[in-house]
Amino acid sequence: MIYRNLQITLLFLFLLIPAEQVLAQITYEERRNEIIEKQQSTRSQIQNLEEQIATYSERLGYATERFDQTFQQFEELSRVITLQQERIRQMNREQQQIREEINLIEQNSTDLEERLNYLVNQYKETLTYLYKNGRTTEIALIFTSTSFNQLMVRSFYLAKFDEHRQKQMDEIEQARQELEVSKEDLEESRERISTVLASILEETEELEQRKELQSRNIELLRRDKNNLENQLATFQQQRSELDNILDELSNEEERIRIAEEERQRNLAEASLIEDPDERRAAEARYSRPIMRESMVSDDELLSYEENFREQRGQLPWPVDNGFITEKFGIRVHPVFNTRTNNPGVDIAAPPRSTVRVVNDGYVFGIQPLQGFGELIFVNHGTYKTAYGNLSDIFVRKNEVLKSGEVIGLSGDENSIRGEVLFFLIREGSQNVNPENWLREAVQ
Repeated sequence: MIYRNLQITLLFLFLLIPAEQVLAQITYEERRNEIIEKQQSTRSQIQNLEEQIATYSERLGYATERFDQTFQQFEELSRVITLQQERIRQMNREQQQIREEINLIEQNSTDLEERLNYLVNQYKETLTYLYKNGRTTEIALIFTSTSFNQLMVRSFYLAKFDEHRQKQMDEIEQARQELEVSKEDLEESRERISTVLASILEETEELEQRKELQSRNIELLRRDKNNLENQLATFQQQRSELDNILDELSNEEERIRIAEEERQRNLAEASLIEDPDERRAAEARYSRPIMRESMVSDDELLSYEENFREQRGQLPWPVDNGFITEKFGIRVHPVFNTRTNNPGVDIAAPPRSTVRVVNDGYVFGIQPLQGFGELIFVNHGTYKTAYGNLSDIFVRKNEVLKSGEVIGLSGDENSIRGEVLFFLIREGSQNVNPENWLREAVQ
């Protein structure tokens, strides 16, 4: 009877540890690694913002004359404030991600504590069984065997029972170690969130100080309204010139297309002339196609156009690690309430960042323009893109490009618009908001 009870007890103990716990541990590690990867990505964005903030902060008092100094400080502070607001947003995201990690670790610790208690209780039951039955019973089981075979079977199960007790002790020790590691992870995550919260508070205080300085700048700038109005008129003229350039380039493309259609009609009519000599002369006159210098066919251009249209909301950014500091459309000046219409966006980026074309197309214009620096114009069919304030250009007119190809470098401190890339998208004859076409930057 004791022998049978021992077999049942061993079978019960072997089935105690469910496989779901091992599976849950794997799932926990995968989820935590995913959260940590998100934190690393967010931290990378924060560091990039810190570098740009530091760059602009170093230049806050450069100019010499009062208006130039104040206005430049106003412009630089505007960019610093925008970048700092983005940095605070990213830090809040990082804080949320760390909180998510803490919740996951706390749940894992709870699960580990429950598992440890469960293993300890099972081990207590085993010890209770041994206390009640003792080693004497085990020896009696062996010596009361009625046959050698029974002796061997009982010895085998008793050895298995000893192995099981050792395995229980090993599992308890492993569970304790895992719990200690989980508690250490929890403490480390709590320290990180404290650091992030302190950084957010410090950054917010610094931001408020900069806003206060900006307010003083506004008061100073109000005394120089005439100068600013002159700058406004200059900007409006520059925008008009940019639109004119785009129109002229587009009109030239349209002129070539119309001329080619006219040539084909004339060639078709020439083939109908009855007199052989006149027919040959007319066909020779209209036989040479009027092609774009880039040698891009209408079918290829249509393919560019369709691909561009399909990429709405998913176009790659023309620079890595960029943040929009000047938005598209009507901009109301915070000092004088003057209104300007920005034809594109200014994307702040580290000096001389790599600039890439956002979609297949070909270069149909390269030229400088006051207020926009060196500009590259790319034709994508109905859609056109422009890349301005470049510190270097790596392409030539009529060059055919594939999406992602490097076309130049963004602005540096010597560029007319500073350390930004000016980026424009035109659909037909209308400039459109690039933010509606670019994929989301950082989530």
